Amino acid sequence: MRRRLPIVLSSTAIVIAVGSAAGLGQAARDAITPKARYALNSDRVDGIHASRLPKAGRLLALGTNKKFPASVFSGLSGLETLTVATVQDSSSPKVVLVNCPAGKRVVAAGYRLTGTPVTNGNVALTEFYASSATQWTARAVETTASGAAWMLTAQASCVAGT
Repeated sequence: MRRRLPIVLSSTAIVIAVGSAAGLGQAARDAITPKARYALNSDRVDGIHASRLPKAGRLLALGTNKKFPASVFSGLSGLETLTVATVQDSSSPKVVLVNCPAGKRVVAAGYRLTGTPVTNGNVALTEFYASSATQWTARAVETTASGAAWMLTAQASCVAGT
């Protein structure tokens, strides 16, 4: 009997181990699968969390219409875009000041240079900045005098608020 006891115990241990291995494998698979289906960082872009609704500090995806939801722009009430242009002549430098109406502030701006000297690369924008909360300044110069006419146009987007 002494010789059989180790064999019986070993055989019993093998049967128990083999029989319970399927249960352990099933338990391990059930614990890992939910995490595998949803990558732990899949809601982030460069470490910034994504969101379906506008939230501070989170990225917002475009809607199916390829535009942001209207709620994103709720803080931009009274949006108005103003355009001011210089005369089209050969004078240099040219300066444009775009002023928002009373009670509005600048939130974005843009410029455009047109004319033959611009096409030839003889005009450079030298200044483009918010001169105050309600005014935008653009300045361009002709780098090589050509005597040809050119023009500077600036736009500013203004919204209600100060």
